[in-house]
Amino acid sequence: MRLAQLLEAFIEDIGWKDQLEIIEDEGISRLAVRLSVGNRSYRLMLESYEMQHWLVLCLYAPFTVRASKFVDACMLFNFINSSYSYSGNISVADDGIICYKQIVDLDDTGAEIALIYNMLHAAVNMYERNADEIEDVAVNEARYEDVRKDIERKTDQSGLTENEG
Repeated sequence: MRLAQLLEAFIEDIGWKDQLEIIEDEGISRLAVRLSVGNRSYRLMLESYEMQHWLVLCLYAPFTVRASKFVDACMLFNFINSSYSYSGNISVADDGIICYKQIVDLDDTGAEIALIYNMLHAAVNMYERNADEIEDVAVNEARYEDVRKDIERKTDQSGLTENEG
């Protein structure tokens, strides 16, 4: 199945009509939509790259990292990426944009709509669990060390251990 067809099937299944942009000459198909997670509105991008056989999900946070908070944000994102099992990673670009990104290489494999749902659920789960702390570090005056302790305390109380996120 062409990856563009996989995205089209996903859009039909989830009910997001007329939101797929297909750039045929470059072999790229793109879906861009707003997605509510909790009380925040995130920007979701799903892209398929036919030549590379990649499916890419990017879920962008509705806030950016202030310049003075880059070190704290990077430390927090490294902690989240290395301590908890999400199938993608969260990072910050030079302009402060926060993105959870997952790339799946589908070369010589088949893919079902369920794969996109799984990718989306992982991204939403990461933000549901960590959005308040991410915002505290990125936008507010919270320090990484304090936020990390809060996350560890919350994790201990929920009964999860590292790498079970």
